[in-house]
Amino acid sequence: MVNMAGGWQGFSMEDSRQRNMEMQENFKELSPAEVLVKLQRGNARFWTGCASRPEASAFERRAMIMQQFPSTAILGCSDSRVPVEVVFDQGLGDMFVVRVAGNSLDTSTTASLQYAVKHLSVKVLMVMGHEGCGAIKAAGLPIAQIEQEPQELANALKMLKRGLDEQRLKNVHDARAYDREAVITNVRRQVEGLCRDAAIMKKVQNEELIVVGCFYEISSGIVDFFMEVTEAPTAAAEPHLVMKGVHSGVQSRMEYHVDQTPKADCEGSEQGVIFKRQVSFTPPAQESAPVKPSEGDGIHMRYAMALA
Repeated sequence: MVNMAGGWQGFSMEDSRQRNMEMQENFKELSPAEVLVKLQRGNARFWTGCASRPEASAFERRAMIMQQFPSTAILGCSDSRVPVEVVFDQGLGDMFVVRVAGNSLDTSTTASLQYAVKHLSVKVLMVMGHEGCGAIKAAGLPIAQIEQEPQELANALKMLKRGLDEQRLKNVHDARAYDREAVITNVRRQVEGLCRDAAIMKKVQNEELIVVGCFYEISSGIVDFFMEVTEAPTAAAEPHLVMKGVHSGVQSRMEYHVDQTPKADCEGSEQGVIFKRQVSFTPPAQESAPVKPSEGDGIHMRYAMALA
């Protein structure tokens, strides 16, 4: 650091270049699994009220001018209640964020995520929907009502509507369950769309990338990592996505492979989409909780019960 005449400490561009190189080396050392765990821990800090809210100093910000090294790219909703950096307790330069109503893929959002994967080499590619999504609710309205909206908005809602599988959703009668299932269905469709991208699947195959689907519950602050793509066998003609195991903190998992003609409950078939939801979560040990509870404190118990 250079001592400036005014009495405050400054830094040179050479200092900034050196720091940028350090940031690059730190980024290269991270594995996709480590990045995913980092996100899960950040969310746990957020919803338990222990967020660190990392801030970058002027020196750190100057070092970022030269090059960025986000470890995660996320397609999220533009809803004001879902600021993703806050939800995951991340700081400047940590996340490459694409936000649009209904967290849906179109030319612009797809291109942005492709850029993050190809040129920024992100380690985790995430699609996150959320509780009470107005875009998904609107997409569930009758077509005649949707067409009363401005043309661009109506087109966007109709695009979302096509992926909602409304015939199946009619069987869900509880309002909150319907809301969650509709949002999760949309997230699955967007993840499936991303997984038809050959460049993305090559990264998955090479274990350079994990693709995840998430549901953010606004009321609790918890993010459910319900869908994870970590494997793409080379033998399959179409991307065949199988998830093995589960990372610490992921509450559920799925096995499936992408095809243009989805079929439910088709395990062992060469076609269709296999959906297998399994609860698979072990509450963290007391010493690994975001805040170590004191004697008589109920924080850890609430933490475990909320995730169980």
